[in-house]
Amino acid sequence: TPPPHLANYHGPSKPVLVHKSGVDLLHDPLWNKGTAFDDSERHRLGLQGLLPARSLSLEDQALRIKANMDKISDPFAKFLFFQELHNRNETLYYKVLTDNITELAPIVYTPTVGQVCQEFGFRFARGRGMYFSKHDRGEFATMMYNWPATDVHVVVVTDGSRILGLGDLGAHGMGIPIGKLSLYCAAGGLAPNRILPATPPP
Repeated sequence: TPPPHLANYHGPSKPVLVHKSGVDLLHDPLWNKGTAFDDSERHRLGLQGLLPARSLSLEDQALRIKANMDKISDPFAKFLFFQELHNRNETLYYKVLTDNITELAPIVYTPTVGQVCQEFGFRFARGRGMYFSKHDRGEFATMMYNWPATDVHVVVVTDGSRILGLGDLGAHGMGIPIGKLSLYCAAGGLAPNRILPATPPP
């Protein structure tokens, strides 16, 4: 069974197929949904013993995440907490974001994204998107084969300059397309496996 945030993008006759299992599946944030895997999924996907025995619905997990976020008053600290979820469980991330889009949009994007970009390099934890530099000129087409998705529908590109009046932030500006695409997925119905954030060379 595909995660809810991917389930409806191919139509009922073309289900999304999961080509991973076991630990590899749990370590892929696009497909991982934590303790929401039911018993049949755990048997079929080789997850028995890799998760707590009790299944917990996405709804219950989302309420728990939101309750923890509500304890955080600083917007940037709230972003960091939410981004950690994004890096390990996109199914739950988009569930929480979709259910609370009005409240969390300013956390995922403006105005919080300005500080996110300023501290992007210092807090870099996981590659998300394609980075092109002047040193890669002549190799851009070849580099695109490194991107795992083969059916990208939306690309958001930033040149890293004039980010919210903060000046030229270079590759640190990647926070802009990542945040914008998160909102496109949550509010616009895009599938997270069909997006690509990118920064071009200067």
